[in-house]
This record gives sequence, C-alpha cells and structure tokens, in this order.
Amino acid sequence: MYKFNLQVLLDYRTRIEEGLQIELSHLRRELDNVKQLLLSYQREKSYYEDELVKKEEKEIDLEEGLLYRDYLRGMRIRIAEQRELVAKAKIDFEKKQKELLEATKKRKVLEKVKEKDRKRFMVALERKERIMIDEMGIIKYQRVKQERNNKST
Repeated sequence: MYKFNLQVLLDYRTRIEEGLQIELSHLRRELDNVKQLLLSYQREKSYYEDELVKKEEKEIDLEEGLLYRDYLRGMRIRIAEQRELVAKAKIDFEKKQKELLEATKKRKVLEKVKEKDRKRFMVALERKERIMIDEMGIIKYQRVKQERNNKST
C-alpha cells in the first residue's frame, strides 16, 4: 500500500493553514465590528449636526448650542480614533491574509509532490504486476510444454 514519506509535514502544513483560516476569520469579524462602530459614530454625528442646524434655524439657547458643539467635537475625535482602529484592523487582516496565502501555497506544493509520488508508486506497482503476470504465463507455458513432452515420450 502507498505511504507518503512527507505525510507528517503535509499534515502539519494543513493544520497551520487551518489555524490561519480561523485567525483570519476572527480578524475579519473584528474588522467588520470596528467598521460598523465607525459607521454608527458617523451616523450619530450626522444626526446631531442636523439637529443643531434645525435648532439654530429657530433660536437656540447659547448653553445648548455649546453643548451640541462640544458633543460634535468629541464625536469627531471618536471618529478619527475609530478610523485609526479600522486602518489597524485592516492592516492586521491583510497581513494574516498574506500569511494564509503563503501557507496554502506551501501545502499545495506538498500535495503536488504527494500526487506525483503516488503516481510513480502506481506505475512501479503496475510494472511489477505485469512482470509477475508475464512470469506466471511463462511458467504455465513451460509446464504445458513439459507435460506435452512427457506425454510424447
């Protein structure tokens, strides 16, 4: 039966690839979460900017106007910080994606080596079977020939 000499290495590379896929999945989820939070902050900021404009169209209390402006300033800071988190999460995701791609390439190379090795094994096995069948045919022919010779004498 066929046994691949580098099967342990192939199994190891497969486990590495699976681990990286899980890590990439977590990073994808994290990236989606920080993007979603950024979008939420942007919507909230937009909502309060619209509210401030509406209130300014009517006469607004000075303190209330200052509260809105301070809140919006804080939101702009939060948005800027969240953008940085999105950028970092995106970099981490892309880095892990490259690692996964490299791991996949290494595994595929070993799988190709395994397939070529298996084909060589099968060719050698078929050749041995043909030789054995030929030898059995020769033996049978010699036995039949000898039996004929024994009958004729």
